[in-house]
Amino acid sequence: MKTIIVDIYGADAGPVPVIRGALRALELAPDFVLHFVGDRTLVEQEMAAMGADATRVTVSHTTDAITNFDRPTCVFNGRDESSMVMSLLALKNDPDAIGMLSAGNTGALLVGSIVRLGLLADIKSPALCSAIPVCDGKLVALVDCGANMDCRPRELARFALMGDAFMKSRCEMEAPRVGLLSVGREEGKGNRLTLDTYALLKDLPMNFIGNIEGNDVVNDVADVIVTDGFAGNILLKNVEAVGKTALAAIEELLPTADAAQREVLEKLHARLSAAYDFNPRGGATFLGTAKTVVKMHGCATEDTAYSCIDQLLLLERTGFSTRVKEALTYC
Repeated sequence: MKTIIVDIYGADAGPVPVIRGALRALELAPDFVLHFVGDRTLVEQEMAAMGADATRVTVSHTTDAITNFDRPTCVFNGRDESSMVMSLLALKNDPDAIGMLSAGNTGALLVGSIVRLGLLADIKSPALCSAIPVCDGKLVALVDCGANMDCRPRELARFALMGDAFMKSRCEMEAPRVGLLSVGREEGKGNRLTLDTYALLKDLPMNFIGNIEGNDVVNDVADVIVTDGFAGNILLKNVEAVGKTALAAIEELLPTADAAQREVLEKLHARLSAAYDFNPRGGATFLGTAKTVVKMHGCATEDTAYSCIDQLLLLERTGFSTRVKEALTYC
């Protein structure tokens, strides 16, 4: 039986939605168990309320949670009883554990993944990969979306290789289109980092399509977008903001719309809501960690936890870990 580790703390709505979503995910497959890290009484209460199979659930008890007000470096020492550190150590030490999910402090989870879990060979820091929607309902992997602010060309080349492996597993693509975020599509456009990275990417064994611009992001031009965490985080938040702004504009028009207009606006609202609702799409994945770590959004719901476990099972089934290790041998 495979094991999935669940840190119950960190979500804005508290631990209950995370627990309930994870328990609901037991229906996805019969060959895995959940290992919750958090308040045992709370987990057992939700198990009883949902009639969960107790043979498929274990709990490591703690009430210590790392918050967004804690420094990320707190995971180095003094917080061994925190749910995040306990989860990372459980993931590392259990040979049957395939991955973990947490909605906790992103910086602490990043540092913890390095010092408590460990990284793949020659990786100095994991990249954070988020799957964002494009215009036709597909997903594009943005690597890095906020973990590494200052990068070197070889690091971006590795991000590209890991992003390629991720989309081959996450969306079961044969040859994902890998694009390098820049200020122009021509090979000679960009800053020094972009120019030097381009020279590396064009020689790697993947479907590198060259530079892409910001307006290409949601137009189904690429399946993987490679950039440093500084630009990637700005891009990710901009995409989220555009979706929220579009929804707000529709909601502003609805009260004064006639019946025909309302029907169109409501259909458009539903379509945009589905496109920009990140909760059913899982979470951001750390690429380069010894085992798979999925970061849930702070506003995680039951659907988020459910979909993150679905994502972990899919990545395991499609050989994601092996693909990443093999990809990194090229750079």
